[in-house]
Amino acid sequence: MAADTVEFVSWEEQIISQERGNRVVHYFLKDSSGNLILAVQGTERSVRHMIYVVSDEFIDKYESMNYVNTSTKWRARRDVIDWLSRLVSWPQSKSEYITCGHLEPPSNRTCRST
Repeated sequence: MAADTVEFVSWEEQIISQERGNRVVHYFLKDSSGNLILAVQGTERSVRHMIYVVSDEFIDKYESMNYVNTSTKWRARRDVIDWLSRLVSWPQSKSEYITCGHLEPPSNRTCRST
């Protein structure tokens, strides 16, 4: 499947470590062919404080589609879930929604003209 026609159909969360102070969680996106790609890695920075970052694997494969920029980080699980859910629920021709490095519908665009 070419990267410009990707369609994500679901996401899943896998807890890698539940050890207090060393919690790790991975979030995968599943494409329409059933392939899983690691999209987000969450690590505990201090007790009960997580940081979530986009995986290098996801950036390498989809950076050209502007789903996310390389410095994107989240501190709340709900923000990660919102982002993953948006990627899953969007129409197949996502390229029409991509602008300014964000995946947003046209009504939500907040770009400065160049």
